[in-house]
Amino acid sequence: MKKLTVKDIAKRAGVSVTAVSFVLNNKPGVSDITRERVQKIINETDFKPSLSSKKLVLNKSFNICLMMNAFSSPFEDLFYFEITRGIINRSMKCNYNVIISKPIMSQSELPDLIYSGDADGIIFMQDINQTLIDKANACGVPFLIVDSHSNNDSVTSINPDYKKATFDATSYLIKHGHTDISMIASNVVPDFFAQTFSGFSEAMKAHNMTPNPDFCNISASSEDSAYEEAKKLFGRKKRPSAVLCTVDSFAIGVMRCAKDMNLKIPEDVSIIGIDDILLSRYIEPRLTTIGIDKVGMGTLAMDMIIQKIKGKQVENILLPMELVERDSVKTIK
Repeated sequence: MKKLTVKDIAKRAGVSVTAVSFVLNNKPGVSDITRERVQKIINETDFKPSLSSKKLVLNKSFNICLMMNAFSSPFEDLFYFEITRGIINRSMKCNYNVIISKPIMSQSELPDLIYSGDADGIIFMQDINQTLIDKANACGVPFLIVDSHSNNDSVTSINPDYKKATFDATSYLIKHGHTDISMIASNVVPDFFAQTFSGFSEAMKAHNMTPNPDFCNISASSEDSAYEEAKKLFGRKKRPSAVLCTVDSFAIGVMRCAKDMNLKIPEDVSIIGIDDILLSRYIEPRLTTIGIDKVGMGTLAMDMIIQKIKGKQVENILLPMELVERDSVKTIK
């Protein structure tokens, strides 16, 4: 059986296609009598307009472009995978498609679908530079950033509170008797490093302690590089009793290194991370970490971009985080 179109409904009702479109999208511009007649035919035929019809009438693509960089690919990083899952799950309920763009390489160009009008909004995964911000603004396409680490209040963003996360993680280790605490972090994203190191330093200061420069390793960028940093730490004559990792993937690399060097966790060294990625609850021992609702971040991001598409004001969100106690931290008496 041939699928009915807007034109078919208009012909049966004896009205214009525009009038049917107004009824379908609950817009003013038609009389009550016409609206009732059209609606009756829609109900009788169980008519569902095609997406292409909606696009034409509403001048929308019903596409959201998800842009990432080399460090935020959902195909390589479990943290961003869970955020993306939240975005996609929410998009299906909102009748939007999510188009995953190729990773941003030059940090200076938007994909063609933005310029061609094939996306109603953009969700950037992690920080972007001012060039991309300016180009997105010039295109007039609503956008926001998920997991931004900058303090640019002029750009809509949704971010975890990394400073408080590292403060809480450090305080937790100190509460459990640790004084020789190492921090394995990344300086690839300067604002992220500034936030995490600030939280670490302030927690140490709050307990009348000073970070040991020999225990601060800031050049990790992956699980493997964190492994190498831990190898240097654990090879020292005086090694830390605890290691704070600014992301869980670093912590997993540190745990691998400890085991390879015949160190027991947490008996010989305690380890804490930040993120609570899925793998953290299944490794042995299970990783104590500061949890972030990553799927919730994605859900909020989708809700926020739709509100922006509708022309509504959207406030930045700083997400709370909470401690997830597991098995990788020991109390020192």
